[in-house]
Amino acid sequence: MTMMVRIMSLLPFATGSLCLLLVLVSFFGFASGTIDDEIPALPCVGAQDECVTGMSESDLDVPSAFFLLDVQLDISMELEDEAWIGIVDAKYADSCPPGDTGLTNCTASDYVFLAGGPDHDGSIEHDLQPGSVRFVTGGDEGAIELQDNAISTDWSVHLATWVEAILVLAGIGLCASGMHMAFPMVAGVRKD
Repeated sequence: MTMMVRIMSLLPFATGSLCLLLVLVSFFGFASGTIDDEIPALPCVGAQDECVTGMSESDLDVPSAFFLLDVQLDISMELEDEAWIGIVDAKYADSCPPGDTGLTNCTASDYVFLAGGPDHDGSIEHDLQPGSVRFVTGGDEGAIELQDNAISTDWSVHLATWVEAILVLAGIGLCASGMHMAFPMVAGVRKD
């Protein structure tokens, strides 16, 4: 009977070890990669608030299951001294719809940016949340040429911190339960 209990104790111990392994892998990230793209760097001859912006043609839909994950975007561009890029809620596609060329009738002041925008310098870091977003671009004040702008987006996926915490607690509890099943202790005296 004792041998059967010890064999059965492997199940909670193995499950707990798997939970802890998932957390360890999450610290390093499940996947990471780079997406390279080109977008036009728009000219902006007048003041920044008078220059039109461009918008991506379609929404980037983030599924509701992403609340379990931490998806981090790191966006950098080649012409950061002449152009800017930002992330906005997809609702702006209704009030500032992009035309056939991707240009809108809106300026940077018409948006509330989730990340980036004309006042942001350097690379953009954004944590994707469930919902829909669009990318908006424009030229910095004084940019006079329409030119191609190389965009590089690095991304990484980790479990959300609260999911990691639950897995750590469950993993430790299951491992302790498996150890207790295999080697029971009562009042400090081992039972055989």
